[in-house]
Amino acid sequence: MRFIIKITPFFALLLVMQACDTTRKASSGDDGIIEITFLQMNDVYEISPLSDGTGGMSRVGTIRKELIAQNQNTFTVLAGDFISPSVIGSLKYQNVNIRGKQMIEVMNALGVDWVTFGNHEFDYSKLSDLQARIDESNFLWMGANARLVTEAGAAPVPFFKNRPTGKTDCPDEIVLTVKDADGTIIKLGLFGVLTDTGKKDWVTYTDWMEAAQKSREKLRAQNVDVVVGLTHLLAADDIKLAEALPDVPLIMGGHDHENQIHRVGNSVVAKADANARTVYVHHITYNKKTKKATLTSELRPVNGSIQDDPTTAAAVAKWEKIKTESLTSSGFSPTTIVTTLTTPLDCRETIVRNQQAPVGDLITKSMLAAAKTKPEIAFFNAGSIRVDDVLTGPVYELDIVRMLPFGGGISEVEMTGALLKRTLDVGKSNKGIGGYLQLSTNITENGGNWLIKQKAIDPAKMYRVAIADFLLTGNEQNLGFLAATDAAGKVNPDIKVIYRADSNNKNDIRGDIRKVLIQYWKGK
Repeated sequence: MRFIIKITPFFALLLVMQACDTTRKASSGDDGIIEITFLQMNDVYEISPLSDGTGGMSRVGTIRKELIAQNQNTFTVLAGDFISPSVIGSLKYQNVNIRGKQMIEVMNALGVDWVTFGNHEFDYSKLSDLQARIDESNFLWMGANARLVTEAGAAPVPFFKNRPTGKTDCPDEIVLTVKDADGTIIKLGLFGVLTDTGKKDWVTYTDWMEAAQKSREKLRAQNVDVVVGLTHLLAADDIKLAEALPDVPLIMGGHDHENQIHRVGNSVVAKADANARTVYVHHITYNKKTKKATLTSELRPVNGSIQDDPTTAAAVAKWEKIKTESLTSSGFSPTTIVTTLTTPLDCRETIVRNQQAPVGDLITKSMLAAAKTKPEIAFFNAGSIRVDDVLTGPVYELDIVRMLPFGGGISEVEMTGALLKRTLDVGKSNKGIGGYLQLSTNITENGGNWLIKQKAIDPAKMYRVAIADFLLTGNEQNLGFLAATDAAGKVNPDIKVIYRADSNNKNDIRGDIRKVLIQYWKGK
């Protein structure tokens, strides 16, 4: 098949599968031509507009209703990462951890049809939290390469949804019969795969490429007319997938938080901006007689020019009220000003995951200021910064919680120079992902050599470091060697001692990096 692509000034992409004329003609019966519309989101953690006025699930709800009014065969998808992280998800409601419940309720109100699991769906340590979110959802979950580990030695099984009639497995792929007003009918196939970085002892993964290929073969055996993919992979992996599945015209992806679109042979890979700053609208027109199709994809900004959908807005308002009340009861004052910025503070993920950023300098300084043992340096994983926004003017305590929704404490660690150097090397190589490290200003690099206060790191020397507690779990991408203990409970030989916050002392702010930053900023 021969493809022609054209990108319009309005971000529209035209994909033509063979040269064809799909102009519709008036007909009293089945004309053999049908159009399917996809509304795509990915990596959505905020239900309300961001501080710059972009985003907002209520606005997406309005876009969805407008698309349905134009074409009843409209499907709304979210390509992974939604139940975590967020400010609301980190709080409690009615003495129960929220952990993404607010997002499911808002997505139900909006009318989401299909999702794929993302790595952040596996953030919470308890399977029961994820299971509750799956059970509460009105939409269908897919993840062909993710499997539930029920017990040691037992074969992994698909994740499932509990229903009054029993358990329903989350499918690897689905086939849907789509019919339009004049009676044209086709079979639509959809599969979902994801990255394997969401590590928990109750989830295991197969190879995402092999799983996608297997799903495609199963759909092919069912004589599906059009197949699309829903993925949560790095863009480079989506491109590999598109190369391997040239007859899949559209892959709607997540995991990368910036909008992008790629033509890969016979396929197109599309990703919208995180937090619904933008959405993609894809139209596939299929001609049954010629077996030819046209795909147009438009990136739509989500901003104040779009009215709120009342149904979605009601769910959003409910949870925003709960957020304010819960933050107050957790010791935060959402409306209290911490500082007033004279210059913007760029906290966008495109910045903090790719370069040393002023917000990284600020947080590491706060870590060093709060420490008790006078550590020489400090660092933390850039993925803990989730606000994905540029802060300006007054900064409220709510903004700090938005910035660092995971919370978590800081520890002071004595580690070998060898481990420290390895950590800094890998942290640098993690550019573009959450495991990229933001460093204190007294750590520099010269010709591939790491320096602390202008002195080269001695592999045999012990260094005292202020570090985010999360890194000591070993769960950050490519930094598993930092785990304080391994799966068998063996202590990391390169870590001599760990000084942690006193859990019995409410005044020890080291137990919550958000309080560390608030105190530091207020004291400046």
